[in-house]
Amino acid sequence: MYVLTLTDTEQRLVLQPGETILAALERYRYRMRRSCRNGVCEICQVQLLQGDVQQRYPAERFSGPGVRVLACTAVALSDLHILIEGLEMPGVLAVKKVVCEITQTEKLNHDVYRIRLQLPATGSHAVEYYAGQYLNILLPSGKQASFSIASAPDMGRDIELHIRHMAESEMSSAIVEHLLNNPSVEVELPQGDCYLQATGMKDDTQLVLVAASTGFAQVKSMVEHLLANQHHNPIHIYWGARSQEDFYLDDLPEQWAREHTHVTTTRVVEEAAADWSGSVGLLPQVVLSDIDDFSNTLVIGAGSPGMVYALLDVCEEAGMSEAQMKSDVFAYAPRPKK
Repeated sequence: MYVLTLTDTEQRLVLQPGETILAALERYRYRMRRSCRNGVCEICQVQLLQGDVQQRYPAERFSGPGVRVLACTAVALSDLHILIEGLEMPGVLAVKKVVCEITQTEKLNHDVYRIRLQLPATGSHAVEYYAGQYLNILLPSGKQASFSIASAPDMGRDIELHIRHMAESEMSSAIVEHLLNNPSVEVELPQGDCYLQATGMKDDTQLVLVAASTGFAQVKSMVEHLLANQHHNPIHIYWGARSQEDFYLDDLPEQWAREHTHVTTTRVVEEAAADWSGSVGLLPQVVLSDIDDFSNTLVIGAGSPGMVYALLDVCEEAGMSEAQMKSDVFAYAPRPKK
């Protein structure tokens, strides 16, 4: 067996006897440009910096440095050092712009719409995403806006969005108007590094998922992904809104809790009506009043920067480390100075 070293990453991969460079890369879950896999299209050319390979088709032996070989038919005859343009690391999904069919629009409450899209079927337009990632809606005007994907990747080509219409916002109105009056929309996905993968979850990890308003979309994707893959990690869902009327899909979190003993859900309002039976107060404070042990805990914050950083502050005061919390907010809003 020989060792394959990848320039730029300096990763060292072990090649199995007779294994092509492309097969080894895909076994390690790297992604590169490729198509036919038999040497005809020549899309999978890589630069050989050091070492010897035997190319099965076209049949030829090559030695580095500087020659280009076809990864799909090249087999190592020694340790190799190669350079691959556009190589994608394991776990990193390709971001694509695609046109989706708008299959359903539904108003869920006084200002939130559920939008269902269908991704293109196959080939170069096929798209993957992780539970908790988001997409950008691209309008013909050139403007764009980001929305969490509310459906789990286990749903295949079907995408669900929860879009709050803010009437005072020109951009929000333009998005809603386009979605309600057109058969399709261009999107760019996947986006965001706040996501969960069932295959990477430890069985003893406690999940605390905290959502404000339509941040529930991100939480919904994560919960349905874990349930679809039969994970039994303790899941605590906190969903906050200004008032009871701002909630939507009211029965869904309660359904998860009824059907799965490891799921609990708490709805929190800041302004309670007389018939409100849930929690009242600020979302971070309600979370802290319930959870006093953050051992083996991962917290997800889905909401405004103010809410997310307030949540981080109270959890850190209770002994949680910053590394135990994930949020898309961390990527675009710096933490306020104390």
